[in-house]
Amino acid sequence: MQYYFIGGLGGNSYHLAPLMDELGFPVTFLDPYREMIQTENDLRDWFQGRVGQAEEICLFGHSLGGDLARYLATEFPQIQALILLDGGYLDMEKILSLEEELNDTSSFMQQQVFATLEEAVLAEFGEEADPTPIARKAVEASYRWNPASEQYELNLDLEKVMALLRLRRQIKTYQIPLADLPALFIGPRYQEEPEWRKDALKQIDPQIEQVLLDGLGHELYTEAPEIVAREVNNWLQNVHK
Repeated sequence: MQYYFIGGLGGNSYHLAPLMDELGFPVTFLDPYREMIQTENDLRDWFQGRVGQAEEICLFGHSLGGDLARYLATEFPQIQALILLDGGYLDMEKILSLEEELNDTSSFMQQQVFATLEEAVLAEFGEEADPTPIARKAVEASYRWNPASEQYELNLDLEKVMALLRLRRQIKTYQIPLADLPALFIGPRYQEEPEWRKDALKQIDPQIEQVLLDGLGHELYTEAPEIVAREVNNWLQNVHK
C-alpha cells in the first residue's frame, strides 16, 4: 500500500510532516494548487501523473483536498482506502454562493502580505507562542517574495485556486457514492455546531466511518497529529484484517 495526502488550500509538506512521524509510515504530499485544474479530466490527469503505476493506494484528503480525494477514489480502482480529514462532505451551496466564496478567497489572499517572514509567523501563532521548527517552516513555505510589491505574499496563484473552487461545485463530491470502498471521516466536534454542519454530518454516507474529536479545529491534523494518527492507524488495522 502506498499513501498519498492531498492537502487543503495553503497546505504544504511541512504541515504533513508531524502527522507522518506519528503514523509511522511514509506519506507522499500532493499539491494540486500549483496546477491549472479546471475540469474532471484535468484532475484525473494530474493525479495519474503523481501516482504513476502504484497498484494499491490509501488516499488522504484534508478540507478542499478531501473533496478532490473523494472524487478520485471513485475514478481510480487502485485507491483501496479513503481518509477524509474534515473534507469531502459539505454542500458548499448551503453555506455560501460560489461568487461569495471566490470574493472571500480573493480578499483573504490579498490581505495576507507581510514585510518579513517573521511577521507572517507571528500573525499565524501570536507573539506568546513558541512554534516548533517544523511549524515555523510550514508557515515560511506558505509565502513567496514578490519583488514588485517588495512584500511576502501567499505562495498561491489566485486563478488556479479559483479554478479548483469552481470544480468542487461542479463535481458535488458530497453526493458521490463510494460503493464498498473503506472510508474514514475524521473531523472536529464543536461545542456550538452551526446548523449547516450538523445537517452535513448527519447526511454523511453511513458507509463512511465517522470519528469526531473534541477540542480541535479544522486544521486538526496539524493541531493534534498524535490523536489523528492514532485514529487512522486503528482504522487501518481493522481495514487490513
